Amino acid sequence: MNKITFKMKNFIKPLTIVGALCYTIGAFAQDETEFVPKVKNVTTPACVLYAKDYEGPSSTHTSPEVLNRMASGTACTNFIVNYTGFTGPEGAQAMAAFQFAVDIWANSIESSQPIRINASFEPLGPGVLGQAGPTTVLTSNHPDATPNVFYPVALWEKIEDQDSSGFGSIDINATFSSSFNWYYGTDAMPPGSQFDFVTVVLHELGHGLGFISFATTDGSTGRLREPNNMIPTVYDLNVENGMGQSLLDSGLFTDPSNDMHLQLTGSNLFNNSPTSVGQNGGVIPRMFAPSPWDQGSSYSHWDESTFPNGNVNSLMTPQIGSGVANHNPGPISLGLFEDMGWSICGGSLTVDEFTVDTVEISPNPFTSSIAIKLSNGANDDYTVNLFDINGRVVMSETLTATNGNLTLSNLDKLGDALYFVKITNDFSGSSITKKVIKN
Repeated sequence: MNKITFKMKNFIKPLTIVGALCYTIGAFAQDETEFVPKVKNVTTPACVLYAKDYEGPSSTHTSPEVLNRMASGTACTNFIVNYTGFTGPEGAQAMAAFQFAVDIWANSIESSQPIRINASFEPLGPGVLGQAGPTTVLTSNHPDATPNVFYPVALWEKIEDQDSSGFGSIDINATFSSSFNWYYGTDAMPPGSQFDFVTVVLHELGHGLGFISFATTDGSTGRLREPNNMIPTVYDLNVENGMGQSLLDSGLFTDPSNDMHLQLTGSNLFNNSPTSVGQNGGVIPRMFAPSPWDQGSSYSHWDESTFPNGNVNSLMTPQIGSGVANHNPGPISLGLFEDMGWSICGGSLTVDEFTVDTVEISPNPFTSSIAIKLSNGANDDYTVNLFDINGRVVMSETLTATNGNLTLSNLDKLGDALYFVKITNDFSGSSITKKVIKN
């Protein structure tokens, strides 16, 4: 029997619940003004990361800002890890790599509550590198939460600013295969014969922190919400198809139904999280939704064709090959996390700071130089690429903004034509593209 005591800030009095938390606990409120969260234990891994064949080397490094915070010891979140099966010299190397991945997340998201992880090394199914998920999901009536929506416990505790079930409770269960040839380095440079352990840990912790859903299908009937309460997760809130139709619109899609199955397996799903869209240059990020349904991979990942190896947003795609490393959560995933309720370490990824409408280019038409004005006035580093109409890069420069201003010079030798200038923030990975004319 599990004993869980909720001491919520918006309770009139503490409420003690006794019972095995395999399914949602109903409302036992003593008073109409009391709020009792619905709670569900997550008893199976929410998401799985599969190995795929070697496709060539690829390295995506941790952002300089996160590395600087890691070096200075100014993490925004405290993670506590319990290790099982990490034994011998290899176990020590694995724990060091695991801690490096933990430190990346600790310097990417912010919470006043410690996040506790059970991490184990053991044999897993064929081709499975790792699997993870939150131990529990809960609803909240906090002003910063969406009512009647399940939040992963670590995020719930961040929003409520308290532990859900007393000191020492576990927030994330994560298991990693003991059968693979792992690379435990932290330089994001694995050889082609090894799988990068930091990348896999970083990916799986992303699921434990909220990149998850109860969506599934049996091949004909699809379901989005948790079946016992018909409650979605916070991850589901902005999911829509290519026509902009929300999967949570019960007037369009009965849940469960064959219509929902067709949506979940139609290769046409997107997460219209506003901050993710802003971090993706105004483009709604595409989700992984293949046919047939791939349990453990479908829906709870970004589309790997849209975000291939080498893309800063590729961490949360469903497969990874040997020789590939990504030590960066990616701006669109962090944008999604911010919209779900996480605070971002170092400041908000404000959606209106770097969009087509807030970047000015002059003169246009130009003759020998282009002045770029960023409305946020930031002094970040930017990569500025100039493309011709055939998509060829005719000029590329890395520039540091001064009070939000960039200048691209020495353009007088370019032929008179239509060009496209792509401006990428080297920290966030967000980018915008604008049309310019040379004459």
